[in-house]
This record gives sequence, structure tokens and C-alpha cells, in this order.
Amino acid sequence: MQETRLNLLIGNFTNQIKSFLNNPWRKLSFVIIGFLSGYITSDLLSTSLAQAGKWDVPMATTYLIFTEITSMIVYGGSKNRNKIMWADLLNSFKIGLAFGLYLSAMTLAS
Repeated sequence: MQETRLNLLIGNFTNQIKSFLNNPWRKLSFVIIGFLSGYITSDLLSTSLAQAGKWDVPMATTYLIFTEITSMIVYGGSKNRNKIMWADLLNSFKIGLAFGLYLSAMTLAS
């Protein structure tokens, strides 16, 4: 592949993004943002879709499929490979979603 200005610009941009995300404090902040996004999403889903009562079974099925696929991506495969940033974000989103749904269920049960 030729070294054009566009290729150099894109290569430099991706290298800067990789070096930006390699900082452990930034990675932790993105994981926390993913967790809080999952929590907010669960709160929105549990309040808006549960109003009619028709969406309970399809949403539970969708949540189950999402959780299983995310777990297969994050925890499956070889153990010695480096963790991928988007997999960590997806896992923290999943944990936040489960935590939010659990809290919603606990508040409705009491």
C-alpha cells in the first residue's frame, strides 16, 4: 500500500486513539461510563416498556440473548490474549443493565 497523505493521517489518528485509550485511568472512566449507561438504559426500559405489559416476554428474551452473546464474547476464547477495550465496555454495560433491572425489581417488590 502506498504511503499517501491520507494513509499517514489515518494511521496517525488511530495511533493517537490507541495511545489515548491505553491509559488505565481513562479505561476505568470508560468502564464506569459503560456501567452507568447500562443502568440508565435499564431504568428507561423498565419504566417505558413495562407500562403496557405486552413487551415483557420479548424484552426478557432480548435481554437473555444479549447477555449470553456478551458473555461468550468476553469470557470465551483463549485466556492468554489481551482484553479488548470494546469487550470490556460491553461487559460493563451488561453489568449495569443487570444491576438496574435488579434494583427496579426490588423497588417494585417492596
